Amino acid sequence: MLTVIISWLILLSLVQVQPKQRQGLITSDLWRGLWFPYPPEYEHKTNIVKKANSTACDNGKDNIGVDYDPKDKRDSYHYLCLSNNRTNYQPHINTTALLNEYFIPPAFQPSIKCLDEIIYYREPLPTYGSYRPLAPKYGVYNYLPPQRWLHSLANGAIVLLYHPCAFPGQVNLLKNLLQSCLYRHIVTPSQLLSAQRPIVLLSWGKSLQMSVVDVRIALNFIKENAKHGLKQKQKITSDRYYDIDLLSEAHLLTNEQDGIICGYNDVV
Repeated sequence: MLTVIISWLILLSLVQVQPKQRQGLITSDLWRGLWFPYPPEYEHKTNIVKKANSTACDNGKDNIGVDYDPKDKRDSYHYLCLSNNRTNYQPHINTTALLNEYFIPPAFQPSIKCLDEIIYYREPLPTYGSYRPLAPKYGVYNYLPPQRWLHSLANGAIVLLYHPCAFPGQVNLLKNLLQSCLYRHIVTPSQLLSAQRPIVLLSWGKSLQMSVVDVRIALNFIKENAKHGLKQKQKITSDRYYDIDLLSEAHLLTNEQDGIICGYNDVV
């Protein structure tokens, strides 16, 4: 009789615990495996793509001030050198280039967010994450917000960021190098960079931060990381592009797929 009671109590405890364990897998599990960032029961992924295709979601003109408004003078700080001492950004030959690489799960699919949502990034210099539906035209910008150039990174582009106080000679050297390497590129100033390393090349999940432009290192980074965007990119069909504050559009070197990367440049 005692054995039966003990067995019954054990069975009862299992019945009570199992629903809580199952519930915990849905509500509190922080696992970032193959379904990251959406759990298996997430049913609205297709609706995100449908919503992103809507012109009301993002037409590249309306409601863009949530990221950057070129008509708002307060947003001019993005591309102005506001430092009292520009020499803080002077190139230092002894400051080595810094290469950062982030692990991104193979099946990672970032959220494509409309302009009714503010996008926040965990990393101070994001190289992957959510972005806007409308991709920017490739080229040089007076300023392009990260919510746009992250879309370019997802498409396999290389993005050149430079602090507004960075020395123009170094910026132009790297810009000319990038423009001679591939069509899919973005160049824009950014306040996200430090005075120690005010120039950076970005690809999807990687960054190369520099104080002094090392042509050999920069060429290797471009050749190794160009066209390495999302492997399973969500498809957003659109013949429109974001081109606010575009100074000069990129020119084709081989084709839109950049069949040859840095074809006229040799790594020493």
